[in-house]
Amino acid sequence: MYDSILSTFGQLKTKPYFNMKKFYTLVLVFVLVNANAQTPFQRVYNTLNTKCQNATCHSVSAVDGSQSLKFDDMNPANVYASLFNISSTNISSIAKYEKLVKPQHPYSSFLLRKMAGASFDTDLSIDANEGALMNDINGSALTNKEIEFVRQWIIYGAKQTYGSNDPQPSWQNVSDYYDNQASPFLTKPPKPAPGTGMQFRMGPIFLPTTGQTEQEWLQQQEVNFPYLAEVNEIDGFMNQQSHHFILFKYTDSLAATDPNHVDYQGNQNVAADIDNSALVSILTHTSFDGDKYLTAAWQQDDNLVLPAGTALMWEKHTYLDMNFHMKNYNATSVLPCDFYFNVLYKPRNPNTLPMISNLVNNGALFLLQGVRTVDHDDQDNSIPQSEVRYIWNMTGHTHKYGTGFDIYQRDTLGQLGDKIYDGTSISVYPGGIYADGTPGSWDHSHPPIEYFPDLLPIPYGKHNGHNSGLVSRATWNILEPFVTFSFQTTGEMELFYYMYTTEVPNAVTAINDDSQKGIYFQVMPNPMNDNGKLVYTLTNSAIVDASVIDITGKLVAQMTNETEDAGVHEINIGNAQKLSSGIYYARLSVNGTVYTKKFIVTE
Repeated sequence: MYDSILSTFGQLKTKPYFNMKKFYTLVLVFVLVNANAQTPFQRVYNTLNTKCQNATCHSVSAVDGSQSLKFDDMNPANVYASLFNISSTNISSIAKYEKLVKPQHPYSSFLLRKMAGASFDTDLSIDANEGALMNDINGSALTNKEIEFVRQWIIYGAKQTYGSNDPQPSWQNVSDYYDNQASPFLTKPPKPAPGTGMQFRMGPIFLPTTGQTEQEWLQQQEVNFPYLAEVNEIDGFMNQQSHHFILFKYTDSLAATDPNHVDYQGNQNVAADIDNSALVSILTHTSFDGDKYLTAAWQQDDNLVLPAGTALMWEKHTYLDMNFHMKNYNATSVLPCDFYFNVLYKPRNPNTLPMISNLVNNGALFLLQGVRTVDHDDQDNSIPQSEVRYIWNMTGHTHKYGTGFDIYQRDTLGQLGDKIYDGTSISVYPGGIYADGTPGSWDHSHPPIEYFPDLLPIPYGKHNGHNSGLVSRATWNILEPFVTFSFQTTGEMELFYYMYTTEVPNAVTAINDDSQKGIYFQVMPNPMNDNGKLVYTLTNSAIVDASVIDITGKLVAQMTNETEDAGVHEINIGNAQKLSSGIYYARLSVNGTVYTKKFIVTE
């Protein structure tokens, strides 16, 4: 090979039109293309260097201010440095919060949209203010394989160098799919009307026909609202082969992106997908690692239209963590897996109640062969302070050996009470409505979702020393000698989630009805900026516990826990607690009776 190159060099250098730089570029490309194993970025660089470098704005002769994009640079590292996480200079692209290459965000990467366009994928279209598509040196569009591989490279963190164990894009999967295309892409759902919502997408993730045909991935997603908003609907759309999609929300941007962030357990940042999409594994990292909490989940297509007067409370700039579990049951075709979700929102109303989600997971499963039944309590059943949660919806989850899933109420005496969720959809609890349930059997792939339009009140926490709340009862018919908990369907799960509020919207509830409880309790002012105070009156000496929690129920400030005399009391709140802007709840426990007041901290 090298003798051939040197021979060519000997002939070319005598020619009057010989260009030494172009020759070395030819040599570099020849070596890279013929290497036994190209790295992902080498493949991307080759596409840019050999097919796009003669375009006016990407050559050394560029004079339009875009000289940073010199795809004919002899050093691939220079090309990489000019693209990775570099802000676009196009006004339209800037307005979309894009970068030239934004790791994990192919649909916010201006370079990819310029390479692809709507003919490749309407999610990668360019508008009239963003110039023409990037064609090759002959004026032709790039091939679908070339464009797709750049998209996959960006999904997998757009790294210049991957470690041997790092998830990375597969040229084989891309080639196999576009050479065959027996399995079509998921049909795109319609987008929300402009000004009412946004559409997001995780994928495509290409699952092979052999080997690792079942995969579960984590990938971050940024959401930028035009104002402080409340989310009143999320609609999810997924492949039929998908197992589940879980949408988590990071507590803040540092939890998502700062490698030095310390989580609530004192661990340095464990956001597995901080710089690349992450493959879930019980041996390395799970879906639940990091400072984040559940916001919604899907096991089939579903529209989550929240009850009037409630909403999900996201910040103006929000980081989400997307968890997608899928399996290719087709042995003849690579499967492209996608999940789309539409987020509908409106300006934040201070009177809107936060909808909170809770995920309950039994990670200690060990099931021997045969028919097995296991009861598992919600971990929140044992919270020290009693409260009422008003349940809006709930659903269960097992893997393939599951034959049934029910959810019961544990009453204030600690006893197993009414069954409020029936996974076979045979019986319906009064006031409950099943969505897309199949009566008669438990379908772990598409379990029923039960809704309570009037919100079902469930006492939670300690009542006279007894735990109360929810309990799941799952049954399995295990065909193996034994199975354990696993994220893969070769093992088992016992998991359920529900969404709830701590008050009933548009109504005075017992928890906040001060006149009925005979106590004065206020947060002043509300909303507050830097400083405020909790004001309350005690008619008798009492044991008082005052604290502040966020909309997820997480304790963010402990104010006092002591015996206090009768009279008016004030507790300052604000700078000392370092509360960021958002919605909080002041919680006051007086001799074990809990009072709650919602308040807002503004910027």
